[in-house]
Amino acid sequence: MADRELITVIEGPKGRAEVYEVSEGGSTTSATSGVMSSSYEVVCGSTTETVMTLGEASIVAHELSGADQ
Repeated sequence: MADRELITVIEGPKGRAEVYEVSEGGSTTSATSGVMSSSYEVVCGSTTETVMTLGEASIVAHELSGADQ
């Protein structure tokens, strides 16, 4: 089961974008046993985007909220 933790909130003229870190402790092979994998979800209104890095999540959050304008 994935754990989701709010990292930051970006507000702009298009709305509020929330950035979450999503951690999964699954072990798919013996080589990765016990390794946590993380991705990031950006939620703005009814739009949700999943990306692999925090930097990318920040860019997406700014674009969706309009804070980059």
